[in-house]
Amino acid sequence: MQAVLVLPLEAKVEKAFRRVLATLGGPWRPARRGRPPLRTSKDYALALFVRAFYGWSYREAQAVLRVPRSCLNWAFKRLRVAWVRALIARTAQRLRKQFAVTCGILDSTGVSLSSSGAKRLFYRPYWKLHALVEYAPWAHRVWFAAAKPTRGNVADVVVGKQLLDGAPPSTLYADRGYDAESLYRIAYACGWRINMQQRKCAARRTGIRGRVWRSYDEVKRKKYRGRVEAAFGGFANRYASRIKERLACTRRRACLMWAVAHNIRTLAKASSALIYWTVSEHRNYLISRSRSSKHAKLSKNSGCVILKTPRLRTLAYQGRALGFPA
Repeated sequence: MQAVLVLPLEAKVEKAFRRVLATLGGPWRPARRGRPPLRTSKDYALALFVRAFYGWSYREAQAVLRVPRSCLNWAFKRLRVAWVRALIARTAQRLRKQFAVTCGILDSTGVSLSSSGAKRLFYRPYWKLHALVEYAPWAHRVWFAAAKPTRGNVADVVVGKQLLDGAPPSTLYADRGYDAESLYRIAYACGWRINMQQRKCAARRTGIRGRVWRSYDEVKRKKYRGRVEAAFGGFANRYASRIKERLACTRRRACLMWAVAHNIRTLAKASSALIYWTVSEHRNYLISRSRSSKHAKLSKNSGCVILKTPRLRTLAYQGRALGFPA
């Protein structure tokens, strides 16, 4: 008989995570020998998600979830990294269906580690979380399309080339740390449109660098490049950008679970909102799910309601259309 897991989550957050969890397999392969566990592998994955969602330690999670911290630590070590990355990709895919993506942003943020003894006197060890973030400006939503944690001495451009195939191509923004011809070739081969500022010592107007130089737009770069800080700033506010794991394997999983928690939080907000925004291929119409307005008509393609009057479209953009909250 398996134990029942009681979760202190909001209904919309738990529902969003369970929907994505149902599309994936188990987080690890169950053992063929030994006693059957008290809880399933997906229950342990859900408990680890709650721990990452609130930024709890193992003792705090044990007190709230009534699961021994030794079991949580054991499950966290068995959690497959590829499964967590697939969880990030599935949540990004669901968000991509609801919101039109304008651009992708490559960036990395530092993650502090807990140090003790003589190490704290000389240096502070840290890791990096490299991420490809997608941005939907009409809905003001930012989510992780792909992420990979590494040690602090790994260059951004090395990991950035591995993340480019994690999302459908659009306009790519990045800082000068990703200025490399190898990244440009991979990005153009994947179909990305690059809008990136090059280093002054390596800028040229010929070859592939000339192609990047001709497509560079300073106004758009300043407008969209900083949107990734909204996601990284959430890590600083909720977790102080610090993890307390001591093993390299658990540090890698802890950084990825931050991205999962951010995507699930964004997906829960998007699922509970009564108004959402998309951009049509031919015209910029704002689409509403409400079917009770006389100033709206049914769209045959999307099955939603399109606001006809410019005034209602303006109010919907401000999040106050039809009296519903944004």
